[in-house]
Amino acid sequence: MNLNENQYFGITTESLITENFTISMTNHLANSNISLHAHNNPYLCLLASGTYKEVSNTTDIISQGEVLYRVANYEHSNSFSNKGGICLNIEMNDYEQFMTLNELYLPIKVSKQKGVIELYKLLYGLKQGLPNDIINIYCYESMIAVLNVFNGIGDIDWVKKVKERINDNPLENISLDKLSIEFSLHPNYIVRKFKEITGFKLSEYLTRMRIEHSVKQILMNKENITAIALENGFYDQSHYCRNFKKLLDTTPNNFRKVIKG
Repeated sequence: MNLNENQYFGITTESLITENFTISMTNHLANSNISLHAHNNPYLCLLASGTYKEVSNTTDIISQGEVLYRVANYEHSNSFSNKGGICLNIEMNDYEQFMTLNELYLPIKVSKQKGVIELYKLLYGLKQGLPNDIINIYCYESMIAVLNVFNGIGDIDWVKKVKERINDNPLENISLDKLSIEFSLHPNYIVRKFKEITGFKLSEYLTRMRIEHSVKQILMNKENITAIALENGFYDQSHYCRNFKKLLDTTPNNFRKVIKG
């Protein structure tokens, strides 16, 4: 079965068409199954809540907080766990024009990664009912950020390895001295070149990934914010909340209330 543009299974709880994108949130019931199907257009999907098994040429478990890019006409089936699931789906209204204008390349295969701050910010903005033009900008930022990660835009080998290390284990202690020895590079060069290639200071990137890691905890359980802050490498709740608000324009408690509410 092939689905038309912006058509998804599940119960659609939010839907919005902006200048460049169509966004929808779909709620999937516990233990629900979706038979083999495909979408006519490529799209991004953030699993905001729950877990499901996806079967295509291979079988994969998709966990809360992961982002998938699916190519057009990719056939797959889904089976949700006993907790069900909530998906945030984003399609470009004219993906060929979008790619041309932004000099981006669509991945040629299905890809999966951890969620990015821009998508969580979009999710929060959608739930808050922000103006259409702001949501469109959030979509733009989300799409570019995710596709840049999938395509590894601008990465050189050692920068890519550092990013992957932080992405895979954001709570690991990052030592400039150890990186310097490992890659035979001066610490000052590592700091300067990382910023040049990624657009982020190394400290900013590490903080960003720790915030992303914490969002999953915020949405998955009722653990208090101070405990989450300390578990994610921040020295107190104030330090954590300040960095969280800088990236997501809201506090951790309010984010949890709006999304889970």
